[in-house]
Amino acid sequence: MFLAPGPNARSELRMPGIRGAARFWFRALAAPVFGDDYGALARAESQVFGTANGADGSGNGSGSGGGEARGGPSPVALRLVRPPVLDPAPSRQELLSPRWLRLQPVGERRTHGIGYLLGQGLFKPPSASENRDHPELARSHHIPAGATGAFAVRVDIRDDPDFAAYVREVTGISLWALATFGGLGARVRRGFGGVALTGLEQLCAVIGESVDAPPTREHPAILRLHEIVAARHNRRVPSRSGPRPLGTSGAWPSAPTWARWHVRLSEQTGTWPQLLHQAGFRLREFRAPVDRGPGFNAYKRWVTQEYVDAVVPTLKGHHPNGRGFAIGSFGLPVVFGKDAEAKIRRGADELRRASPLWIRVHQDSDGRCQLLYHVFEATIGPANATIDLETRRRPPEHLHLDETLAYRTIAAFLRTAP
Repeated sequence: MFLAPGPNARSELRMPGIRGAARFWFRALAAPVFGDDYGALARAESQVFGTANGADGSGNGSGSGGGEARGGPSPVALRLVRPPVLDPAPSRQELLSPRWLRLQPVGERRTHGIGYLLGQGLFKPPSASENRDHPELARSHHIPAGATGAFAVRVDIRDDPDFAAYVREVTGISLWALATFGGLGARVRRGFGGVALTGLEQLCAVIGESVDAPPTREHPAILRLHEIVAARHNRRVPSRSGPRPLGTSGAWPSAPTWARWHVRLSEQTGTWPQLLHQAGFRLREFRAPVDRGPGFNAYKRWVTQEYVDAVVPTLKGHHPNGRGFAIGSFGLPVVFGKDAEAKIRRGADELRRASPLWIRVHQDSDGRCQLLYHVFEATIGPANATIDLETRRRPPEHLHLDETLAYRTIAAFLRTAP
């Protein structure tokens, strides 16, 4: 887990980070219970995870019946009991260049799969000019695989046993979802930051009863969350029908939601470094399919179609040959070296669009690891947002990426993913 706030800082497991991730998963999984009533969803979230701007999470200081009136500070307290450590503690060199980072590049293209998933901000390839014989991490201080620690969860509700039981279950399921489908820290959507949490059955019995159930959108813990949230807030339990295929709908929600969530578990098994190495290689191969020929080095020979169609002409002072920007499906902005960057903007505001594709490692109760892919379909950006290719040589060029193109591109990758 890469939890350090900067290159020279130390990684620290902080309870606000766990709370924030847990409330994300509650919001995404419980959203269909409330439909388009986003205020009610916010109030339901604030009941369990707290809010600082009013009594109900919507800022107006009042609830609206059906058990929605509680708000203010969270009744759930998280306390770090023992920071996660590895025993024996690894040396600085082992943290800087761990064994899992030394896997050999894959295929003729010599792609370092894990390095590609880590990205330029965390991965340093071998370099003779920089006296680096092996790949290294740009942020050497991290919480290594196998580290163990403990934190305590306390639900402080004494006047309402039914509400206390509800909060315990919601907290347990939200933490379970964090560990099953998400994680903590940098590059969490690219396989890192994985965490296994034990003891959650003390908060929600369904978690212990379904320990061997596969991670699907119909997992018993998710269905239990729908059931108890709907009952608490006098709503209907969402339909269990699955979403339409990726990229085939005519309307997309504004935020991640279970109703538009696609989950796939790979058949391939192996160690987590092997699986991420293969996933990174395939993702790089998919995103950069254009071979510029043997005259370029390994890092510049294979490029994206968008680089050929848009960046190169723009750098030469021409308009793009094509404005489709499918590579933006995997997140924005996209940086093309030092000379060009594709950004999503709304007016003067520069925005970010996290990748809707999550690549996770799933480990079952027998210790077997598989790759878990999941995608939340949602709007690419707010209304009136544009995607602009910015260079040093000419005014920005507008590029095109809509939800249909984005999610069909991701669907195409998933058909080839390991």
